[in-house]
Amino acid sequence: MYQKTTFGTPLLRELAATRKVGSLIARGVTGGFILVMRDGDREQTLATQRGGERVFKKLDSLATYLAELGIYRVTVELENWSAE
Repeated sequence: MYQKTTFGTPLLRELAATRKVGSLIARGVTGGFILVMRDGDREQTLATQRGGERVFKKLDSLATYLAELGIYRVTVELENWSAE
């Protein structure tokens, strides 16, 4: 079982700059996609500034966000995705 915690953009930016980003997953959820970083038995979800999970309404929005950070590899999980 995975431990679940959150992380923010500053940490992801730092990890991208040092090329130490764990496995990234664009996980489908109702209404869009969340970004999950998996490292061993730990799973972290990208958080908003206020602390909740950040949900990207479109996969291309998430892709643009990652590309701006210099991250070009992500796995997509559509199992629980719903556009509604």
